[in-house]
Amino acid sequence: MLLSYDYTQTMILVLSYMILYNLTSFLLFSTIMQIVNTNFKTLYSFANIGASNIFTKFLGLSLLSLAGVPPLVGFFSKIFVFVLISNSALFVLFPSFFALLFIGLYFYVQNLRFLNSTGKSNISLVVELHSRFNFLYFTFALPLSFFIIFGFCYVDDLLLLVAWSLL
Repeated sequence: MLLSYDYTQTMILVLSYMILYNLTSFLLFSTIMQIVNTNFKTLYSFANIGASNIFTKFLGLSLLSLAGVPPLVGFFSKIFVFVLISNSALFVLFPSFFALLFIGLYFYVQNLRFLNSTGKSNISLVVELHSRFNFLYFTFALPLSFFIIFGFCYVDDLLLLVAWSLL
């Protein structure tokens, strides 16, 4: 099936894609779980967060990375899939890959537009203070956001680490 790559090279690219995607998804869902409010029942409840909140920034960063915006690390995970498809001579998958890429990009950009179109935060001060000083969340969220932003410097190291773990 994959003509140009052997098994280990294919596994390196697939595992690197999965690691990058899971790290970004972890930041997204941990931020959503961090916003603990009893009034959050639907997606429209995110209007209560406010555009200037730090959680909106983390949500925006993770959504942009999941969308595959070029300077972020999610772009490289999409490039890994693109390289696998192009080197395997499965050119039939190109239209479906790009269609799914642009549908996902539209979905993530619409979520970002919705998050940033909100006004003033309606979250109570007690909930904001409780979540603002949660040490465990910021212990993981700040390094992850640094990796998502400046991950292009570490993609080669990640590939080497995955290759080392497979051998």
